[in-house]
Amino acid sequence: MIASEGEAGMSIVEALVAMMIFALVSTGIIYTMLSVLSVSRDSRARQVALNLASQEIDLARDTQDLFAVLDATKDVTLNKDKFHVTRKTQWVSDPGASLQCGASSTGSAGATLRYKRVNISVTWDGMRESTKAVQSDTVISPKGHLNDPSLGTILVSVLSGDGTGRSNVTVTASPASPANGAKPLTVAPAKTDAQGCTYILKVIPGTYNVGVSATNYVSYLQEGTSSQIVGVAAGESAAVGFQYDAAATFVLKRAANFTPPPGVTVKFPTALDTTFISSYGAHVVTGTSAKLFPFSSGYTVLAGKYVAPADGIQSCLSVDPAAWLDGTVNGVAVSSPQPIAVAAAGGQSVDAPVAMGVVTVGGSGGGFVKAVSAAAVGDDPGCAQKMTYAFDNIGNNATIALPYGSWNVFRGSSATGATVPVPGAALVPLNGGTVTGNSVTFDPRVEVVP
Repeated sequence: MIASEGEAGMSIVEALVAMMIFALVSTGIIYTMLSVLSVSRDSRARQVALNLASQEIDLARDTQDLFAVLDATKDVTLNKDKFHVTRKTQWVSDPGASLQCGASSTGSAGATLRYKRVNISVTWDGMRESTKAVQSDTVISPKGHLNDPSLGTILVSVLSGDGTGRSNVTVTASPASPANGAKPLTVAPAKTDAQGCTYILKVIPGTYNVGVSATNYVSYLQEGTSSQIVGVAAGESAAVGFQYDAAATFVLKRAANFTPPPGVTVKFPTALDTTFISSYGAHVVTGTSAKLFPFSSGYTVLAGKYVAPADGIQSCLSVDPAAWLDGTVNGVAVSSPQPIAVAAAGGQSVDAPVAMGVVTVGGSGGGFVKAVSAAAVGDDPGCAQKMTYAFDNIGNNATIALPYGSWNVFRGSSATGATVPVPGAALVPLNGGTVTGNSVTFDPRVEVVP
């Protein structure tokens, strides 16, 4: 029996179209419901975050000692939502400025700790991308006078190599010479807080020597302790800032640019100078490692005693590969390699590769070898600083490494008695260099590849 037209069911195509329309409508409804749920959850979480921020502001205002209100971060879990509460604080001495430890805009005397600015920021897990963190700010005035009209205050700031505050640093203050009325403190200053700040209150007016110290710390001048002289006036504050951080350890990898053939051991001078160059100048050390201030920009490390040109000072440029000018040697174009800066964070250790010239020293006349910086040869930029490097008893045929530049090489039966010139035929440079008489010149430049 054949069904009439009015009694016929849906075709497969019509069923598929209906199902597709239903899926599209359902998807839109589900997306809308999820968006509503997400917005509702975000709104609820934001209300909780506002309450947490308000609570933190109240806690800060109720603190008896404003010096105890510091930067802090904590996590709070409520209704299965995890909130992250961050507090940032800043002493303010000038309403138009907001600087480290409440120092004046010039960092000189005259500042007064007026109030403390507190910012609370609250975020939570699962925040919508368009949702901003909850922020709450306040300023809190001290309940009592911090600056006695007849006494002074010293504001001390200690910054690390990356510019952030260094906590737990010991601070001292004692009368300088001349003291100009300064007296010994009756109470030792507190160590620096989380912002790298400490405050020496109610100081008798005069001139003080303020110092900082901590185990395995160094200043930007590579000093284990650091101090400054500061004058304190009645009713005013003086600001003292230090760059002081945990020392970074640089382990020297000498002659890192040379791979010795099998069975060959490179010998190094018994007391080789190594120069670390930073934005604050050159610092020369001896030994196989150095503990230095952790500048974020790092150091350029050179073998030898580099001395930059300056009025009245004999320079030494030979040891710096960058000081050798680009040019042509025996018809071959050469260029100067640029040393790579090596950096490490405070308390960390890093390898510091040091490029050097390498030469095999043959001949006879004693097993002790001595190298003395010589007059510049060829394109050598020269070194007016006299350098002498001695080697222990290395025998009649050994491979040694020296800083770049020109060197006269001698042999002898002792380190002090090494006065016999090594003939040029017994000097064989292994990684770039020329020999003239008993002089070898190490050239750091490399061939320019077209």
